[in-house]
Amino acid sequence: MSKVGVGLLLTAALILTPLCVAHADFKVGVVDGMDIISKSAEGKRVEDSIKRKSEELGRPFAQKRQDLAREVEDFQKQASLMKEDARKRKAAELEKKMQEFQRQGSDAEKQLSQYQQQQLQPLYQKLDTAVKAVASEMKLDLVLDKRTSGLLYMEPKLDITDKVRSRF
Repeated sequence: MSKVGVGLLLTAALILTPLCVAHADFKVGVVDGMDIISKSAEGKRVEDSIKRKSEELGRPFAQKRQDLAREVEDFQKQASLMKEDARKRKAAELEKKMQEFQRQGSDAEKQLSQYQQQQLQPLYQKLDTAVKAVASEMKLDLVLDKRTSGLLYMEPKLDITDKVRSRF
C-alpha cells in the first residue's frame, strides 16, 4: 500500500473512532409537551381563556353573517326585476360588504392567534425549564418532542413525559 493510502486510512480511522465512541454514549429522550400542557391545571385554564376569547371575537360575526346572507338572498330574488344600473350598484355594494366581512374575520383570527400565543408562552417557558431539568438529571444529549419532531417510532423507555410532567 502506498504512503497516501495508509495516510488516508489512518485519517479516516482517527476521524471515525471518536464518532463511534460518542455514538455509544449518546442518550435521547422523548417528551409529549402538548400532553403535559393540555392536562395541567394551568393548561386547562389557558384553554378556557382562549375559548372565551374566541367566542367573544366570534359573537359579532354570527349576526353579520346572517344579515349579509339575507341581503344576498333578497338581491337574488329582486335582481331580475331591477334595472341593470341598479343591479350592478347593488352587486358592487354587496361585494364590498363581503370583502369587509372577510377582512374583519381575518383581523379577528389574527387577534385570537396573538392572544393564544401570549397565553401559552409562559407555559412553553415552564415546560422548557422542566425538560432541561429532567434532561440534565438523566444526562440526556437530546430531547425530542413527540408531536413536532416527525417521530414515527420510539422505544417506550425513551419517553420522559411523566418525569417532565412531575417537574412541570
